[in-house]
Amino acid sequence: MKYIFFTLLIVCSVALLTAQINLNDSCVSANIITIDLGVGLPAADLADRFGPHAIVGGGYQYKTNKNWLYSVSGAFIYGSAVREDTILNNLKNEEGYIVGTDGLQYDPILWESGFTASLQVGKITRLLSINPNSGVTFMGGIGFLQHNIWIYIDETAVPQLSEEYKKGYDRLTNGLAFNQYIGYYLFSNKYFVNFRAGIEVTEGITQNRRSINYDTQVRDKDTRLDMIVNLKISWNLPIFEQPTRKFYSN
Repeated sequence: MKYIFFTLLIVCSVALLTAQINLNDSCVSANIITIDLGVGLPAADLADRFGPHAIVGGGYQYKTNKNWLYSVSGAFIYGSAVREDTILNNLKNEEGYIVGTDGLQYDPILWESGFTASLQVGKITRLLSINPNSGVTFMGGIGFLQHNIWIYIDETAVPQLSEEYKKGYDRLTNGLAFNQYIGYYLFSNKYFVNFRAGIEVTEGITQNRRSINYDTQVRDKDTRLDMIVNLKISWNLPIFEQPTRKFYSN
């Protein structure tokens, strides 16, 4: 209950501060908390390993009174579409199951797991603008991309897939990433009608970080090009700074 009360207090405070400014009058600076949801479509080398996945993340942005944006953000990646699904074949029997120490057959579940983190800079333009603070937006940045195959199974019955042994199969991969974003930012006087929606493309220059893959018995040293096309919608929680007032005398 304390966390719920604290969250509601922050939300109400943001709404009150936002309501005190008319965004149709001038372009104002703001501190923005973002909550991101989306769907990612893998491309290049990543498409050989995974299918579409979900994105949940957030971050902080600072918007200047010239509509420049400076952003730090992160997101978790997860999905059930694992295309590189033969990694455990050396442990399976003819029926496609792994026999546990209790004599039962187990069917492991494979998931995509990962995250991204990035620093970005961008600009809200006057294209399709409905007020001085909204419009088509372009952003670009640099960051980090990591992904792996998450394996779920009863480890007590299948000790050959304990947490330590999973590392030989999970294809942990990470590296430097670049990203570009185009979308639309809408800031409104109607309290929480503040959001953005757009397309973000990420290109990761990555490598497998495990010393050996148990199923192939070799170390994967190849450099990968992992790409993701993200379709994202974000709820913005802005705290606008009061614009400088001008006074005129007769």
